[in-house]
Amino acid sequence: MKIKKVEEKENIVFKNNIVKITKENDDQLCFEIVNYITYDISEAVSLLIKYDLSDKIWDIDIKININDIVPEKTLYWLSGGEKEWTTKEHYIKDWSDCYLDFQEQFGFIIMNILRKSRKLRDIKQGFNKNLNLPIIYDFAISRNLVK
Repeated sequence: MKIKKVEEKENIVFKNNIVKITKENDDQLCFEIVNYITYDISEAVSLLIKYDLSDKIWDIDIKININDIVPEKTLYWLSGGEKEWTTKEHYIKDWSDCYLDFQEQFGFIIMNILRKSRKLRDIKQGFNKNLNLPIIYDFAISRNLVK
């Protein structure tokens, strides 16, 4: 007797060689970005910003559950991410020693951007305008977090 393999059908919203976005049962989006998986839309956009992606991905409609958002994850990637925080080429302290400073300064900005956003593009534009690297780096300089 053969056993038929039953696979759960994925509801793929977007897929390319960098990212796969699927919609879960409760309309929650799951982002698989290179080696990372996240349900945090804010973190996903902060990871995706550095890639040259088609406009199609940024036009995806979103529903955000603010309770699923962890601002320090977003700030980790916007402030330099894994490369910057592991090598500490520019930062003096470890991420674990200063993430609360970043969250205190920028956490409300992230939440306000998300509350106003209806598409991934809205989040991206909000981050590029209000949380770009010069803004974050100026803050880090003011707190003596960089060399």
